[in-house]
Order: sequence, then structure tokens, then C-alpha cells
Amino acid sequence: MPGLDKQKDNKHLHDLERRSREGLFICNGCKEIGFGNCYKCPWVWFCDYVLHVGCISEGRTPLSNSLFKNCVFQFYQTNPSTVAPACHICALDIQGRMYRCSKGKYSLHPYCATLQTTFSLRDSDMKIKLRRGTKLNFFKSKCLKCDRKNRSSNDVQCLSYVSSDGNLCYHVACMKEACRDNWNKGYFRPGSETNEQSKFLALQNLAPKEVLSSVGQTSEVLLITFLKLVVYAILGEPFDLIAPLFQFSQN
Repeated sequence: MPGLDKQKDNKHLHDLERRSREGLFICNGCKEIGFGNCYKCPWVWFCDYVLHVGCISEGRTPLSNSLFKNCVFQFYQTNPSTVAPACHICALDIQGRMYRCSKGKYSLHPYCATLQTTFSLRDSDMKIKLRRGTKLNFFKSKCLKCDRKNRSSNDVQCLSYVSSDGNLCYHVACMKEACRDNWNKGYFRPGSETNEQSKFLALQNLAPKEVLSSVGQTSEVLLITFLKLVVYAILGEPFDLIAPLFQFSQN
């Protein structure tokens, strides 16, 4: 069962060990980015096979998701359809392992399928919710990254994390792409230099339309708190590599 220290995966020769990996990795199962907890081949000197915890094939049982009523999702190692689907949470293409509902209507990345619909941290009063905008229920604000209210692919709408008051919004796909971009620029890499300038540039990449400083104004603290919640909600549990990113504006 997923959660054990060692797991078998029928697409790989060796048993996989559960580890906490610093920095970004690309899951060999779903081909999506991941951080932190994963299952990795212990033969590290010649094999870099790594999976999200949710992409292990052994012991995978059907799941339900509160965002998709009356749907039961079955895990697949390959796409059961002849059409390449988009994930109905992030609207990005599914290129590997996936969940598909019993009705054949919805498909999900395994990682997206486990995103919390409501998320908060103990050190913050703010809560964010994973929501789908509709024609009758548009968000008050645009995505902090792409500056649009709606993002879709082939009629599949990307869901967003939205602040409780609806004034702050971030598409799941945009955060995935921003985190990968920050990694490529060296901001999320183990051993990379951490200073005020690199923190500022990483935050500016997350919210390019916002004016950020280190003054700590109330509106800015709320913005940084929101970004922190979205990053943690999508990447998983907080860890040392990105925690310093949100500290200088919250002193």
C-alpha cells in the first residue's frame, strides 16, 4: 500500500524506497513535477527512477474527489483512451499515469487528484480554496501569474486556488509552471545562494504584475501569505528549501 517505506512498481526492476527529496524532480510515472516525499530507486549511482507517492502502481485503489460529484476514479498506468486527455484540475496534458472517472468524463493527474480543496497553515489566519470559475461565478480577481480569470485547454478549465475573500487567485497550472521556471533559474535548487535579491526575483516570478518590496505593508503581507499557501498546497508539506522565500516580508 502507498505510504510504506518500500514499494514495488511493475514498471521498474528494483524495489523503491520512500524518501524526502530536496528540490524539484520529474515523476517517471505521470511526467509532472514533484517536491519532497517520493519513491526513488536506491541504486542512485546508475538509476534516477522516481515517483510521486500517489503514482505508485501497487495497491492503488479507486478514489473519489469532492470536486467531481458521483464520480469514482480508477488508476491507470497508461491512457485507456485513444485521445490524449487534459487534467480536469490543472488543464495541462496528461502524459503518463492518470485517474479516469468511471463515466469516462473526467481525467486527473494522480498528483492533482490529491490536492486539498481547502488549505491553511498553523501560522496563518488565511485559508485558500480550490475552485472552478463559472459563467455565473467569476472570481473577483485575475490570476497573479497570467493576469487572466480563465485558463483552459480543449474546453477543460483550469481550477484555481482563491483566497477566502475572493480577492486573490492563482491557477494551479500557472503555479506548476512558475515553480518549474524558478527551479530552472536556480531559485529552488539545493545549495543555491539564498539572499534578499534571489528571494525577491523568485517572488516576482510568482506574481509578475505585483509591486513587491521588503517594507512589509499590510497588503503585501497578505499577498505573500497567499503565495505561500498556494505554493505549499501544490508542492506538498513545507520544507527548508522554499520556506526562506517567504520570510523577509513577514518579519
